[in-house]
Amino acid sequence: MVPEQLTGFLLHRRSYRETSYLTDFFTLEWGKLSAVVRGVRGTKGDKKSLLQSFQPLLLSISGKHELRNLHQLEFNGSMLQLVGNQLFSAMYLNELLNRLLPKEVPHPELFFSYQHSLEWLSDNGEIEPCLRQFELLLLQELGYGIDLTQDFENGQRVEAGIEYCLVLENGLKRINNKGPGSNRFSGESLLQMSQQVWTQDSLQCAKRITRMAFSPLLGHKPLKSRELFQQTWTKSKPDPIRNVK
Repeated sequence: MVPEQLTGFLLHRRSYRETSYLTDFFTLEWGKLSAVVRGVRGTKGDKKSLLQSFQPLLLSISGKHELRNLHQLEFNGSMLQLVGNQLFSAMYLNELLNRLLPKEVPHPELFFSYQHSLEWLSDNGEIEPCLRQFELLLLQELGYGIDLTQDFENGQRVEAGIEYCLVLENGLKRINNKGPGSNRFSGESLLQMSQQVWTQDSLQCAKRITRMAFSPLLGHKPLKSRELFQQTWTKSKPDPIRNVK
């Protein structure tokens, strides 16, 4: 049974029949949940006004099937103010969660990381470290975490002066030959990533690694947050999610 009251955030909503919405929430207690919100489209009621992303909510859901019914919804704090790059980055986090999380599997550490990431972005914090740390934790929670400190082939520790490549579903292994390539990462950057020491090199390394790791999980369907960014934001601005498929 789903608890009577849950703490969560709206990830996505879409029209359902003539007057309702299908909604996806990320909750502390039950992870991702889907629910029907009935009779709110075309109205100006409180419930509809609360169906906005990036604001903490208390919600009451019932039903024994995968698609449940939402009954009560109320504020659980102030709506976070997000604009520009910060808004697009938060939309990107929502899309990752909605597309990749299994339903009704609790992920409390990921939930608190998501909440902290939204607060960080709303305070105009640096975007790149925020996204990279969240991506790495999400991969770990999904069972695709990467050991950034060990060569999976021989069990030896990653060395700063050595280059490594990523073998999906296995981990990192040492590269003995020299040369260019997109699947080459310096041991120094990998060790910095493992300690969340964010430099230009370690951020770039993390971006490339998470792109590779997410690619088979996301498939060929492009991220809408990425398309929206391209359509509405200026070309001169740095794109914090440009390397995500």
